[in-house]
Amino acid sequence: MNYHSSITASQVYKSTFAAESTQQSFSSAVGQPIEVSYSAEQQTQLAYFLRLLKKANSENRWIMFIGYDALIDKSLLKNAGIDINKVLLLKTPAHQSKHNLMVKALEMGNCSAVIVAGEIEQFDTPLINSAATNGKAMAFVLNKNTTDHLTVH
Repeated sequence: MNYHSSITASQVYKSTFAAESTQQSFSSAVGQPIEVSYSAEQQTQLAYFLRLLKKANSENRWIMFIGYDALIDKSLLKNAGIDINKVLLLKTPAHQSKHNLMVKALEMGNCSAVIVAGEIEQFDTPLINSAATNGKAMAFVLNKNTTDHLTVH
């Protein structure tokens, strides 16, 4: 189990693109999964995530969503300036874990970003960290907070 805190989409965006001074592959700046946690009320992380995906989309590689639960609305992607023709959806076979699929997708080097839905703790592993580094790809873990519906009266 990892004891370091997870990194968020806004932290990555700000640290990677605030300066814009280096021309290195932006995805090489990240060696661990990026947590994107958002709800209907809190869209900030989603906005940063979409900005990072737009940058990833500028590379001549795929953006891969693993499983329907990770998929973002097509119109949202288009509005963010993402070329839908460079987006893939990998259906998750019953006998394969999302973790292993993410490792394989990152290692291949054909993707600039790989997105999965779940808890960051499941994917913040040495295998995924090294696969993201070796494949020069960003690994995103979406955590759609659908339980945040507290109303104050």
